[in-house]
Amino acid sequence: MRKDIILPGLALAGGAAGFALRKWQLSAAYHPETGLFTHGFPATYALLGLTAALIVLFLLAVRTTTQVPPDFLPAFGSPEAGQMTVWAAAGLLFLAAGLVNLMEGAQMLQLWQATPALDRDPTQLTLTVALLLCALLCFPAGAGVLLMGRSAYRWELPQSLGYLAPMPAFVGLLWLFSTHLENGTQPVLMKYGFTLAAAAFLMLGHYYVAGFLFDRPRPRRALFFSLSGVVLGLTSLADGLSLGTCVLTLAFVLSALGFTRALLVGAGPGWAERMPSGAEDCEDREDSAQS
Repeated sequence: MRKDIILPGLALAGGAAGFALRKWQLSAAYHPETGLFTHGFPATYALLGLTAALIVLFLLAVRTTTQVPPDFLPAFGSPEAGQMTVWAAAGLLFLAAGLVNLMEGAQMLQLWQATPALDRDPTQLTLTVALLLCALLCFPAGAGVLLMGRSAYRWELPQSLGYLAPMPAFVGLLWLFSTHLENGTQPVLMKYGFTLAAAAFLMLGHYYVAGFLFDRPRPRRALFFSLSGVVLGLTSLADGLSLGTCVLTLAFVLSALGFTRALLVGAGPGWAERMPSGAEDCEDREDSAQS
């Protein structure tokens, strides 16, 4: 079974179905004047059932994933141009998310400064600072995804990769914090729960991907959180998020899909045959140079 095609495809299809169900739920079951949802509405049960079924399915599917190489290059290395294109697009989306969120954060800061001192909300300032920090870290995060993709494509590990690889997880942590800070006073978790869960799962997925570079490989966790995060991230796009959050979500989703597929291929048989022809020559040259 080609898990490297079936599981990412299932995550995309599940995310698209979740997006449609979430749109239906918000348009027909949500009451903006009260902030409540209609009890027992079919879209709510269908959405929760679909999400739970996919998460359980991914949990069971990755349990049978074995024989994953413990190092980054054997686990994620891929000579395919299409795979590199996915990572390049994800890296560029991270850079775009940084620019958009910087502009949105600057506007929020201007509004806060224009508010009379007695009416200023400290929580709003904290949210603005968190958004600006998240935006700034999007730039090294985008560079990290691009460099990880380039390293996997060329089968080489530059020293700077160790500093940039954890950056997407740091961005995810700030995204999770700002989402909770912005919506923490909401009485109904259903209103923002999918966005909060998407931030948490995608953050953890990228955290465990970076672990391969620090002798902490957790392939099953990386696969589970990344695949589930794709479903939750695509579903959360129906929540009417800001432009910056939408771009950031798409960047995380595309990056997670790229790493998931590469890792699933790495878990399959015959992975050694996919090592680029120049990789062994490069290793031989390094060995001869050291000797």
